[in-house]
Parts: sequence; C-alpha cells; structure tokens
Amino acid sequence: MRLNKEKDETQLFLEYQLKLGFKPKYFVSFHYYHSTETSWKVIEDRKPLNFGNRIGFKCKNGFWNEVEKDKSIDRRRNDYDCIVQDTRHIKNTILKYLYGIKRLNQTWKYEFPNLFFFQEKGKVGLQYHTHLLMPEKNLKYNTTNDLYNYFNSNLRRKSFCFSKWKTIHIREIDNPQVALSYVNKETNKFHNSLDYENSNFILPQV
Repeated sequence: MRLNKEKDETQLFLEYQLKLGFKPKYFVSFHYYHSTETSWKVIEDRKPLNFGNRIGFKCKNGFWNEVEKDKSIDRRRNDYDCIVQDTRHIKNTILKYLYGIKRLNQTWKYEFPNLFFFQEKGKVGLQYHTHLLMPEKNLKYNTTNDLYNYFNSNLRRKSFCFSKWKTIHIREIDNPQVALSYVNKETNKFHNSLDYENSNFILPQV
C-alpha cells in the first residue's frame, strides 16, 4: 500500500477545522477562461445527411494573430501562482458582495467567513480549476438556486477570469467530512490542493 503522508496530514488538519467550528454549507466549483474559448466551430464543407462534414475553426482576430496571446493564457492557467492570484480576486469579490465586507483590510470590524479554496487539475491534468467551500452564516443568499444565479450572472461579470463556456456549479453540502475528503483527493507530496493563501482558517484558542 502506497503511503500519502501529505494527503493524510492535510485531511487531519481539515477534520480538525470541523472540530473547531468550520461549517461549510455550499460547495462551489468553477473553471477559468482558456485560450480555446476564443474560437468557434464552423462547417466548411457540408455533406449529405451531415455525415463526413469538414469542420474548421475561426476566431475573432485570426489564428496567427492570436497565437502569442493564447500561449500567454495557457501559461497562466497552468501556473499555480497565477491561479492563486485569480482566486484571490474572486475571494475578495465574494467577501464584498456576498458577505458585505466592504473594507478587506479592516479585520477588526467584520466577521470574516471561513472560505476554503482548493486548486485541482482533474483527471486530464490540463489546467487548474477551483473548489470553494462556503459557510452559510452572514451569507447574502440562503438557497442553492439564488447562489447559482448570482455566481453565473453578477459575479461572472465582475471576474473576467471565469470560463465563458463552463457553468459555475453550486450544491449544498450534506456531509462536510465527505466534502473535505473529496477536495483533498489530489493532494500528494508534489501538490497540495488546499489553497493556504486564500483560505481563511479557524485558529485554536490558546
């Protein structure tokens, strides 16, 4: 049996956060804008019954003009530090518009929610996507449907790093321990899925 010390220790830390009072209510998953989203499919040669059609792709400024821009986007989407930076912007937007925290530097004035972010690449491993566990306390909306509508309309317009093709998924958490185990599944000695820079942990009372 292959040991995964990093994953086991991270899981213990997350379960300890539950004991300290972390109460995640909503599970949010979102993907980032990718260079492939600048193109669209066109049928160049249509065959009878649409069988064997010749398919091509077009983009707004022409493929040769988009090459360097696409390379830059692809590099950013595979750079962990860049993903953490984009996530920080999303987190600040959530704090401001969903939790009413207008001054992010005034930590003494507001009760900051325990937002836990996790960065994954999935089975294919092509680019990062993010999971977010959110508590219900002080949240502006209290239904999955309302949150879904907000994330996929208002928040999407405030954060241009979101994918334009993929929907932001929202679901209610029934079992927090199972949810934490799921978002920790990719953790290993080379990569820890838990985003320590953007997550807001509960500190034990001394």
